[in-house]
Amino acid sequence: MTVYVSTLPEGKDFGIDLKMFKEFAEDLLKVLCREDLELSLVFTGDEHIRQLNRDWRKKDKPTDVLSFPQDFPERVFSKKSPLEELKEVLKVCKDCHLLGDIVISVDTAKRQAEEYGVPLEEEIKRLIVHGLVHLLGFDHERSKTDEDKFRRLEKLLMDAVSRGETLLPCEEVEK
Repeated sequence: MTVYVSTLPEGKDFGIDLKMFKEFAEDLLKVLCREDLELSLVFTGDEHIRQLNRDWRKKDKPTDVLSFPQDFPERVFSKKSPLEELKEVLKVCKDCHLLGDIVISVDTAKRQAEEYGVPLEEEIKRLIVHGLVHLLGFDHERSKTDEDKFRRLEKLLMDAVSRGETLLPCEEVEK
């Protein structure tokens, strides 16, 4: 399994435990029974994420997290449960190996953690999960139903990591 972690600008100290977030991302891949996937986490500030948001999404403002998918195709939620949706995407993309990049603004994460009354570590983990669900091809901006399913997928992943359990029997996720 390969999880790359970096900062932008390179080497900037954001006062967070990069190793812990790398291990959390590795745990997410284990939960998916897809330790063969490659993922990149980039931690930056509002200035850099604003530039990326402007260049890629035409929104000239900072955001909390951006995802840049690689191998997994964009998906539309069906009438299946979120867990069944996840199982399907993992089977359909069994030959996919590059998840993509998750870029997180530590500045925005700090503000949100304060606003939500949670530790910064918890907010960054939530953003990693959010970004991962996007990298798997799902979106929450199409409809209220999609948003609900997206949130349920996030919760399934967070709960599974907390319990240290896979979401599916690994033999069901053919590689």
